[in-house]
Amino acid sequence: MLKILSGQFKSRRLKTPRDNETTRPWTGRARESVFNQLRGHINEGIVLDLFAGVGTMGLEAASRGAKEVVLVEQDRKIFAMLENNIATLDCKDTAIALQSDALSSIPLLRVQRPVDVIFIDPPYAMMIDEATRERIFEQVRTFNTILDPEGLVVLRTPLDPRHTDHTIETLVGPEAHKMGPGMWVLFYGMPT
Repeated sequence: MLKILSGQFKSRRLKTPRDNETTRPWTGRARESVFNQLRGHINEGIVLDLFAGVGTMGLEAASRGAKEVVLVEQDRKIFAMLENNIATLDCKDTAIALQSDALSSIPLLRVQRPVDVIFIDPPYAMMIDEATRERIFEQVRTFNTILDPEGLVVLRTPLDPRHTDHTIETLVGPEAHKMGPGMWVLFYGMPT
């Protein structure tokens, strides 16, 4: 069972699909590690969660004091669970669910600016396929237009960044963290 780790909704459960093939929830340890590194960016911050799934990262950010979280999920069934989780936590004033393609311009137009943290957690198959990975990187390249000067982008990937280039020309990074077998979390920031 997936639970919120900290903050206002600590220990509250999130509804998830029965099979982890539909979504890949973050492990508690990986989430805690990422949020420890994001200290100072979440509280009163604006957060964009692309490929949000059931809301694991975005709702954790809402629990930890984010001012606004826009959660983007395209899959209809998963989106229904995301809306259910927002309703269960009673945080619709903070968490805004958007059923849309995470790689379209709609999420970037919908979120308040400047954005403090952007989570992008595409399906691993999209990261493995070179053509769809390039589409993801194209979207990430546009983040410098909405990101706060101190803001951060957090990308989850199955690909070892030592063997597959994850450089984004418009951002600084990535700072890579291995979070387990086949799971890397990459942090990007704005150029100074």
